[in-house]
Amino acid sequence: MSTTKSATPDKATEEKSTGIDLATEISQIASSDPDEVKLDRVLMETDTMMTIDGHPYELVTNYHDGFDKEKLGERFSDILTKYDYVVGDWGYEQLRLKGFYSPTNRRARRDQLITTLEDYLFEYCNFGCAYFVLHQVNPPKQPTAPRRKRSRRPRKAQINERKVSVKPIKKGAKAEKSPRKRHFTIREKSKRKTGEN
Repeated sequence: MSTTKSATPDKATEEKSTGIDLATEISQIASSDPDEVKLDRVLMETDTMMTIDGHPYELVTNYHDGFDKEKLGERFSDILTKYDYVVGDWGYEQLRLKGFYSPTNRRARRDQLITTLEDYLFEYCNFGCAYFVLHQVNPPKQPTAPRRKRSRRPRKAQINERKVSVKPIKKGAKAEKSPRKRHFTIREKSKRKTGEN
């Protein structure tokens, strides 16, 4: 019996060691180079057309070769998918991304429209910096709240007034006299006779 008991702990230690080996292998894979495991977020279809996280974009402007596929993939955020245009500018070797709406968007503020791109570049970017502009092809429509249907019937004003019964005036009967109004007239001062004459 002693031999069977000794065989059992060997299997248990063997199972434990394989379990530990699996855990170490998983941790080694997780700690390996993230560039190898990471999938490309930016897929170039042509020189100007690309797909970022499944959303198609067109490269409209590439000033001073500011477009960098790898840096764009690192810096791109899901919040930028709601914008019609994405502008990337370089400053101090860092890529900064900002979203803009198309001029037909009535809900956007004026400074969020792509027509103010030149103002943005002059105010917030380094002079002469490299930048690029991406236009989202077929952007998703923003959900809007349903509108209430207007009734075609005009609304009646609700006025709370007391109704007063009016007695008709009989012919031949004198109407009640109302208090008499006084008329005010300006008279000239009369000259007083004083002892002159």
